[in-house]
Amino acid sequence: MRFRLNITAKLIISYLISLICLIFGWSVFGTRFFENELIKETKSSFYNSLSGIADNYKKGYYNNFLNSADLSIELDIISDYLDSRILLAKSDGTVIYDSHSTSYVNLFSYENDILSYSYCYNVKLPGFIDEPFLSVSYPITYDMRLRGHIVMLEYCSDIFDEADAINASYWPYITAASLIVTLIYIFLYILVMRPLKKISHAAKEYSNKNFSYECSFKDHEFRELYNAVNCIADDLNSLEDEQRKFISNISHDFRSPLTSIRGYTEAMIDGTIPPEMNDKYLKIILFETERLTKLTASLLEINNMDSRGASLNISSFDINTTIKQTAECFEGSCKEKLLHFKLVFEEPNTYVVADLGKIQQVLYNLIDNAIKFSHNNSDITISTTIRNEKIFVSVKDSGIGIPRECISKIWDRFYKTDVSRGKDKKGTGLGLSIVKEIINAHNENINVTSTLDVGTEFSFSLPRKPV
Repeated sequence: MRFRLNITAKLIISYLISLICLIFGWSVFGTRFFENELIKETKSSFYNSLSGIADNYKKGYYNNFLNSADLSIELDIISDYLDSRILLAKSDGTVIYDSHSTSYVNLFSYENDILSYSYCYNVKLPGFIDEPFLSVSYPITYDMRLRGHIVMLEYCSDIFDEADAINASYWPYITAASLIVTLIYIFLYILVMRPLKKISHAAKEYSNKNFSYECSFKDHEFRELYNAVNCIADDLNSLEDEQRKFISNISHDFRSPLTSIRGYTEAMIDGTIPPEMNDKYLKIILFETERLTKLTASLLEINNMDSRGASLNISSFDINTTIKQTAECFEGSCKEKLLHFKLVFEEPNTYVVADLGKIQQVLYNLIDNAIKFSHNNSDITISTTIRNEKIFVSVKDSGIGIPRECISKIWDRFYKTDVSRGKDKKGTGLGLSIVKEIINAHNENINVTSTLDVGTEFSFSLPRKPV
């Protein structure tokens, strides 16, 4: 099982890591930093001191104005004042003066030849200087000849101890910085975790279907996040209402024809309906069966659109020809109600780029609706018009119309207006929903205008085939 940390634990861990890095980093790298700075400072100081000593005493010494004893006294004073060890060596490397020892050696005899370099660090001269030291060597020249070298050195342990002491003097500031880091993390915890916990609690309430739960935020960022969560909750609430309504509607639409089929079938079996009336009631059963078949097909169509979207097979075709072919399918229905089609095309041939089968379905549903709700002996006008790169298709009837308050709901699944229930016996309430889905899948729009007892017009757009 994979272990997961919550945000509080992550904040605490990041705080501890920051604190450890601050303290450990200063402990290790602080002393190293000051040590490097002291080395640079010591090198510069020694070099300046050695150049001054050489310039001040070489002329007198090599002109016999200053003897060896007097020079040793002067160098002892300088060594004590600078708190460093001074060596004086001849050009062959033989030490003739050492401020801290009387045992003289030849410096060239060592592997670490400090006279060959102006600066050396962390070196030893076994048997002479066994502790690591820093040294600065300065050549002594007189009359264009190398006379010797003067060397100043300091032990590495002294430099390190001084660097450590300087580093320790900064610990109060490090402590203050640690407290500031702690306060920052506490502030972040209060700023971030409390609102997140409130939002988390709100999400739990919504998951328990308590969609009335509310909480407020002063911070703009968290208010936006809560609003997003609240919006999801509203959608879930609406979805749940839709689901209940969907189940209620589909149960009603299935129960009604099934009740008729069962009732008439039982009546025919037990003899309640005389045999000579069987044909009449068998037609009713067939009618209700067709209604169930249509409802099932519509549900499958809606389900496919929900799961995959309306998959399109795009091609170019003449929409005028498609309208004529679809209208011919309703010849029988039109004869029963004495309806007439008026086809009004701006151009004889109007080519669009769309899914032919899906657009045929749209036209079929719109024309079927127009026939159902048209008054007898009236006209149904189907037209196409061209506007720039769009083709607009209109299906207009002279029927009962749609109440204004119902127009926004006609696209809902299973919705039927009260004025339509008496006429639309075979309707499922899914036709216009399917039409809307198909047009939206083409990234186009469909609109409706209607007036009670005057008629209804549906108009949708399609992309025109480029010329």
